[in-house]
Amino acid sequence: MIKHIVMWKMAPAADAEEKAIAIKENLEALKDKIDIIVDIEVGLNFNNTDSACDVVLVSSFRTAEDLNEYQNHPAHKAVGAAYVRPYVSERHVCDYEV
Repeated sequence: MIKHIVMWKMAPAADAEEKAIAIKENLEALKDKIDIIVDIEVGLNFNNTDSACDVVLVSSFRTAEDLNEYQNHPAHKAVGAAYVRPYVSERHVCDYEV
């Protein structure tokens, strides 16, 4: 099993909280669009320390090849282009096998 974890800091904006909610909703909706996703969960942070990120994605795939297919899937790319990349200032990722 492959775990794919991504954390983002939102760029400063008056509507950053609404944009974070949109990221969550659109990423979680990928479960119904990309059948190789075993599990997907998106959390919104409530920790206000400087080192905290604002949004976290935790997803699972059967193989590294499935993760690669997910990352290149048009639905995933569309969510990234429309809801994630325009509104975040930092991205951190960790992929590992369990």
